[in-house]
Amino acid sequence: MKVIQNWQRWSFAVSLIGLLIVQISCAPDPGEALNDRKRRENEDEIKAYITTNNLTAVKDDVTGLYIAKTKDVPTGQAPVVGDEVRFYFVQKRLDGLIVDSTETAAKKPGVVIIGAPSQGAITARLYNGLQLLKEGEQAIVLAPYDPTDNKSGNLLLPAYTPVRYDITVVSVRTEEEQIQDYLAAKGLTAAEKTASGLRFLLTKAYPDSALVKVGQTAKIKYKGTLLNGNQFDANADGTDFSVGTGAVIAAWDEALVKMREGEKATIVLPSSIGYGPQGKTPIPPYAPLVFDIEVVSAK
Repeated sequence: MKVIQNWQRWSFAVSLIGLLIVQISCAPDPGEALNDRKRRENEDEIKAYITTNNLTAVKDDVTGLYIAKTKDVPTGQAPVVGDEVRFYFVQKRLDGLIVDSTETAAKKPGVVIIGAPSQGAITARLYNGLQLLKEGEQAIVLAPYDPTDNKSGNLLLPAYTPVRYDITVVSVRTEEEQIQDYLAAKGLTAAEKTASGLRFLLTKAYPDSALVKVGQTAKIKYKGTLLNGNQFDANADGTDFSVGTGAVIAAWDEALVKMREGEKATIVLPSSIGYGPQGKTPIPPYAPLVFDIEVVSAK
């Protein structure tokens, strides 16, 4: 009899626990409910702000941002994945308090690469707003709270705070346009362009020496920089690479077999034959690169 009573108690306890689990799993997520409520409140604040300031704003249904263009450039270049966007911005709360900005007076625009795995230091709201504008355009962007915003939840910008961005898009440049601008600025327009997009310019020739061949080990001196001049790698003593085996980036494999022992060249390359959309620390995603290369030997 005692065994039956114990079993009944155990069965009741298990049932009670199961019922509690069901109730918990079916209960609404209080965090999600709070986010929804705050989002609606933000929408009301933004709509009231638009009315009070007599703005003509259009809501983007995908991002939830409200865009009021103050300078419209219909023929401007729209940013797509891989493009470099340079911009100025001022971020304010709706009460007018400035929270953040670029160094507009010093003419130091912000820079972001569209589609990069990380948007860098800027907020998701600003990043999304930039993608809705074209080169040369200016706009007021009103943004409700974004839970992915990495700069909210502080004294200047408490969590769940809607914001205003005043944005100027300085330029939108594809990788190809960035490379063309660099070649023109550096006087390298005579560089050969190959089917891959590689630019190759021999800067020191040794026509009587042997061409580098696939499968050889070449000793190379080199310096690598970004288009802005920042150096990310160099080897002045020379290091050995296996040619044409994928041991180096595709641009190197292509360039080295155009060279002879003792020759020097400058190559400029798109990220498709460099480090691609992921980049490689400290090389950003979608970054065109410049290398100065010297073939010391090839065996």
